[in-house]
Amino acid sequence: MEREGRVEVEKVGGRSTVTRCFSKYPLKFIIPRKVGPSKTDAVWVYNLTYGGGIVSGDSISCEFNIGDGCTTVLTTQASTKVYKSVGFKCCEQVLEARVGSNALLAVIPDPVTCFSTARYSQKQVFRVVSDSSLVIVDWITSGRHESGEKWDFDLYKSINHIFMEDDEPLFLDAVIFFFSFHFLYVSSLNIKMLSS
Repeated sequence: MEREGRVEVEKVGGRSTVTRCFSKYPLKFIIPRKVGPSKTDAVWVYNLTYGGGIVSGDSISCEFNIGDGCTTVLTTQASTKVYKSVGFKCCEQVLEARVGSNALLAVIPDPVTCFSTARYSQKQVFRVVSDSSLVIVDWITSGRHESGEKWDFDLYKSINHIFMEDDEPLFLDAVIFFFSFHFLYVSSLNIKMLSS
């Protein structure tokens, strides 16, 4: 699969540093020069899309390589908006990441917000070693309440897999919501957000 984005972080002069960054439409990375105190050794990467969301039929794939001893935070500037599906087309995002020895990757985006009839699929695959650290936040809102949309999307699928460097599964997680009568029940409970 052709990648729309790639980021590599390595130690340069004793600090975590982005040594390679590539993105193409509809994906864009913003990497601020300074976040937090100057003694903090962490690279912050903001993942965003042009237009502020994902359009029906989009397929976005990116790869992150976090070198030994590096710290990287992958986040967003706002919720990931998944616009209405056109002709039952699904949009998807794929993230593949390798986390080196004594390295930390924190994937802490704002929640996904699916519009009415949206169809969204996300797959995140992480490869770690025995002393890697990984933090993943995976969450979804119930929709656009101000527009009267509450659990009104057609599909939300999120897969998170973590493997050791020898491809041994460490953690396999899948969350799948599709339009059904159970959404009507969930809607009646006034639940506005879910996370795993």
